[in-house]
Amino acid sequence: MKFFNLIKAYILFIVIVTSSCGKNSDDNIIIEPAGSAEYFINNETNKDIVIIYQKSEELGFEIDTTDVIEKNTSLKIFEDGIIGVNPVPKNSFSEIKFYESQDLINTFSILSPVENEDWTVINQDLGSSGYGLTTYEIKLTD
Repeated sequence: MKFFNLIKAYILFIVIVTSSCGKNSDDNIIIEPAGSAEYFINNETNKDIVIIYQKSEELGFEIDTTDVIEKNTSLKIFEDGIIGVNPVPKNSFSEIKFYESQDLINTFSILSPVENEDWTVINQDLGSSGYGLTTYEIKLTD
């Protein structure tokens, strides 16, 4: 009789363990929507330029520099991503300074503070959540 009770207890244990393991792990996946932004400078001037920009407070006020952006070319200068928000230029930059590549002392233009209206949206791919990639551009002309 004890042997029979032991087998029943073992079978009950196996049934409990296997039934609790059968849950779909996808039920516990948490999806955080996120947005991202790419920032391009379209240099339609007759000079090669360099840009020195300061990132926003949220990004630690880091200062970065672009490579030389040759005349009549476009270059991506920065990419930003934020969980729960579609970044806009004001979220990414606090200041942008434009220089001729031969004169890194005198600016020919400064955006301070950077405003969203300074940029043009050239592409936007938002998913059903409303979040996704937005591509911004500043076009420089003579």
